[in-house]
Amino acid sequence: MARRPRRLTISSDDHKLIGRIYDLSIAGLHFDDYADAEKYPDVIYALTVNNRASLLTKRIESLNHVGDILWPRRRIRPKLLPMSAYEYCNFIQDVLLMRTISILDCCCLLTVAILELDIIPRQTTIDRIRNASNSHPSSDKLKAISDLQFEFRTERNMRFHRAEEEPLTDDDVTFKIAALYAFQGQGITGNDRHDRNIDLTKSYDEAIDNIRNKFRNNIKLLKRPINELYDCLIGEFNTRFSTKFRDPSGYGHKIGMVKI
Repeated sequence: MARRPRRLTISSDDHKLIGRIYDLSIAGLHFDDYADAEKYPDVIYALTVNNRASLLTKRIESLNHVGDILWPRRRIRPKLLPMSAYEYCNFIQDVLLMRTISILDCCCLLTVAILELDIIPRQTTIDRIRNASNSHPSSDKLKAISDLQFEFRTERNMRFHRAEEEPLTDDDVTFKIAALYAFQGQGITGNDRHDRNIDLTKSYDEAIDNIRNKFRNNIKLLKRPINELYDCLIGEFNTRFSTKFRDPSGYGHKIGMVKI
């Protein structure tokens, strides 16, 4: 029997950039409302970047929630699922693809916030970031993430724009029919297109293992380029925040903490 794919997780906030952003965003607690915080460029910069960093880490962490579905603490029998086993696996595919692809968008938005680029969210692309930032090195890091996600992006486009779905097993037609009958409380017997006895549990396990492998491969690929993007941005963030903090209009200057 083939070895079942073991679970991997991805950390969303263990880089020093994220820790630095979170630490400095505490400044927002000194104000009763957002309007007061907006008076100080250092505070509003920290809060703006923190908002984007928090959304990115939340999206990265959501991939681990997909892992929770793929590796439940207790095995879920196909007949006990809230939908047919085939549709359940398709649902996981949808979630995995959309959440994975959106990580690049969140990385782009964080980059825009840190570099203080005049690009609205709906128009944020790697090329616009490159042009607006005079080819800041972060644009190459974003391109690296984009290149790694090419196959995922292609599958996402096929699935959501053309309704063409990647097969879950080596006989999806039989899997789909058997899963539908089982969900309706009926069994089905016979052979699949490979002349094997129809076995819903076996087909379901095959589909889940295939998605697990896709999940694992994605996690392995994403971790390094995301950290490289953070490495590229941390100096920019520290420099920009410190400059605003020391400026006479900054909150740091107001409270006399000019050394940071």
